[in-house]
Amino acid sequence: MKAFIFYIFLRFYRLFLRINVVEEYPIKSINSPIIYAFWHESILFLPFVYLGNNLSVLISTHKDGRLASDVIKYFKMGTIGGSVNRNPKKAFLEMLRLIKNQACDIGITPDGPKGPRRKAKLGVLELAYFSGYPIVPIAFEPKSAWRLNSWDRFTIPKPFSSITFIYKKPIYVKTKEEIKSKVAELESKLNNEEY
Repeated sequence: MKAFIFYIFLRFYRLFLRINVVEEYPIKSINSPIIYAFWHESILFLPFVYLGNNLSVLISTHKDGRLASDVIKYFKMGTIGGSVNRNPKKAFLEMLRLIKNQACDIGITPDGPKGPRRKAKLGVLELAYFSGYPIVPIAFEPKSAWRLNSWDRFTIPKPFSSITFIYKKPIYVKTKEEIKSKVAELESKLNNEEY
């Protein structure tokens, strides 16, 4: 019940926001499943800007994560339970199975579930390498927002403000050596910086 109420609230709150989507690269030209990466602070309104039709999001299995998982399901999106701290191998294999066997897009917060803020872990890059599919970073720029006093400075856009989601150029990880070397590129694109 709590998840449904939160879902309805998000739908209502979205009416008071101007949400812009910018594609630096035409997403529909990517003829494969996509691994979407976005900072943990920006997750609240991502269901409104997802450009595909088959997405599963990696969500931690702790209490807040379970609520988020239940809310996401109302948006007709799937979830994968796990994180770097809880069932990491199981979660990774499930993501690999979904993306390779069911052509399912995957959503990951590379700094989640507990930070450090805006510091990408290697899991999303490892998934790109082992699956052979690209990462599309989604940068997030709110015009005016409240930031919670949490590790991720969780962002709540203020009513009647605008927020922009920017789909950056894809990142391909073709060798094991690139897994670590592409962390800086991923972070830079998620921060909407030139790389």
